[in-house]
Amino acid sequence: MKLVTRYVVREHVGPLLFALSALTSLLMLQYVARQLANLAGKGLPWSAIGKFFVLSLPFTVAMTMPMAVLVATLYTFGRMAAEHEITAFKANGVRVRTLMLPVLTCAFLLSIAMVAFNDQVLPRANHELRILQNDIAKTKPTLALRDQAMNAITDQFFMRIARSDANTNKMYDVVIYDLTKGPERKTIYADSGVFSLTANGQDLLLQLFDGYSQEFVRGDSKRLQRSFFIDQTVKVRGITRGFESTGNDDFRSDREMTVCEMHRRYAADAMEFRRVRQEYIMYASRLVAPGTKTLKAPRDRPPDEGLSQFYCVTLPSVFLPKKAKAQAPVVTPGAPVVTPPGATLRDTLRDTLRDTLGVVIPTPPPTVTLPAPAAPAMDTMTMYRGAMNAADAQLVASREGLDSLTVEIHKKFALSFACFVFVLFGPPIALRFPRGGVGVTIGVSIGVFGLYYVCLMGGEALADKGLVPPSIAMWIANVIFTVTGVVLLWRVESTTDTSRGGGLRDWWADRGARRALAVQMKREQAARSPGQGPTAAVGA
Repeated sequence: MKLVTRYVVREHVGPLLFALSALTSLLMLQYVARQLANLAGKGLPWSAIGKFFVLSLPFTVAMTMPMAVLVATLYTFGRMAAEHEITAFKANGVRVRTLMLPVLTCAFLLSIAMVAFNDQVLPRANHELRILQNDIAKTKPTLALRDQAMNAITDQFFMRIARSDANTNKMYDVVIYDLTKGPERKTIYADSGVFSLTANGQDLLLQLFDGYSQEFVRGDSKRLQRSFFIDQTVKVRGITRGFESTGNDDFRSDREMTVCEMHRRYAADAMEFRRVRQEYIMYASRLVAPGTKTLKAPRDRPPDEGLSQFYCVTLPSVFLPKKAKAQAPVVTPGAPVVTPPGATLRDTLRDTLRDTLGVVIPTPPPTVTLPAPAAPAMDTMTMYRGAMNAADAQLVASREGLDSLTVEIHKKFALSFACFVFVLFGPPIALRFPRGGVGVTIGVSIGVFGLYYVCLMGGEALADKGLVPPSIAMWIANVIFTVTGVVLLWRVESTTDTSRGGGLRDWWADRGARRALAVQMKREQAARSPGQGPTAAVGA
């Protein structure tokens, strides 16, 4: 059996690596095409561009690894069935589930590795990628003006020129739209002009000749002021900015945190949620009518998330050595300090100075406490209703944060264990269509993973809105595909020949033949049965 185990596992390695590299390359090309507009024309250094693609790779691998496992499983078992290797194994007493056992073991180990990858590598890469994208967005390229087009110098300063001379930086028929002052919009028309950059290379100087400017006075659309000029200089600040890498950014979203970090944040947010929920119940109970036995309140959240509690607390306590706890210091009781009844520290210090140094400290005058000003009268029910509405709004925001954390925790584990689920689901499909070839492998892989991804994203959307518990929404796709794979495996095991099927065309033709045979048998049975009346006559 060791020889069979090594053979089956070795047959999966090549297709797995090929599928992983091909799928990762395709998704990376799609991602590059979408991000090309944000990277091109900004004068970024090659190190920043290379870092951008390297940091984008972990998310792509997390998505393509389960699909690569499915492709490798379909291809390997389909090839073995098409070449009658499965039939030979079964003739020697080796069942299909025995052949699947080493693959399932490797898939389980791969799922554990993907849990560590999604927990440690992926959040750090997402955090660094977000910082890099913010730095790229702040980068402004070198100024380049186009003729007969609207040039966006900044987001509030636009310029249009009829023609320009690149050698002398001279412009002709210049129109400028300045929106920097908000309602006091200004439009400048000039016959010609010259543009140049300041010494720091970040500000733009426009020297305009023979024109006029018009603007609304103090934002009044009914008062338009026009001013003529022979020579005017306009300065636009901060039009260019080189790439600058941000040193540190402590903010992290839920996709940039590890499971244990989300666990700690969940515990703190859950405590705050329960406190606000108690306030909501208290105010709502004072607003309900007397005699009301039931009170509708938002659903409570557990103080700890179960899966992250097991991953971050239970597992380390079992496998890691326990740390010694520091003991409390032992306090040796000394001479008792006798303090007169009603005496304060000020009285004790005054008596000591008087007895030792003969210094007399005058007693301060008594403190007069002024009564607090009376608060204006307010309707008690109105106050309770406002406090309840504020607590309800805070509960909604807190609930969305808790659900988002729970969804992200379960998604890390569900997507990792999809490798194991697809290994259980793939071989029965491959054995049903052994001569389907690469076309069936690619088609089934795209269909299965597309359906899985739709279930995963749909469950995430429902869980974020609080309609479905996150633990159910994130694992329902894994449960469905696992049950389907077990049923298909049982049907394959119950047959005597696993290579009976062909491609999809043969399967469709075989299905049509079975339906035609079933219809014919029903007609013959109806013809033989007595008392059918006209139906029996027609059948005869």
